[in-house]
Amino acid sequence: MGASIWVFLLLSAEAMKTHKANPNFSIGPYKIPTWSTPLILILLTSILVPGVSLVGHLCGALIGYVWSTGYLKFLVPHEKILRWIETKLNLLGRLPHYVSVDQKTYGRYGVLPTSAGIGLSSVGVGVARSPEPGQRLGP
Repeated sequence: MGASIWVFLLLSAEAMKTHKANPNFSIGPYKIPTWSTPLILILLTSILVPGVSLVGHLCGALIGYVWSTGYLKFLVPHEKILRWIETKLNLLGRLPHYVSVDQKTYGRYGVLPTSAGIGLSSVGVGVARSPEPGQRLGP
């Protein structure tokens, strides 16, 4: 078991958020519910990749679905606790790209701040771009 369980957890939580705004997507004459996309990907992964943990992926997706309904929000620590941990560990001084609770924007689960500008892609949707073409991002 590895990071793929986290991927399916996050995919299923995001699929439920997308399902509220866009309940179906069409492939030809078929309308497929948006929430079922992670389950389809889990089945495809279990068929195409031998020895994959089907039960692990299904459990990750199940936790993602339950998380998106709000039943597991009690597990999230309060912001006061996070601020206390940040001050005790001095994370801003130790980690170069750490974003503290106070630096976040658009609520607790929103968009993280960036130093790059927001540009428009060819379809007109805002995407973050690197400050200079060809510049390496990260350490």
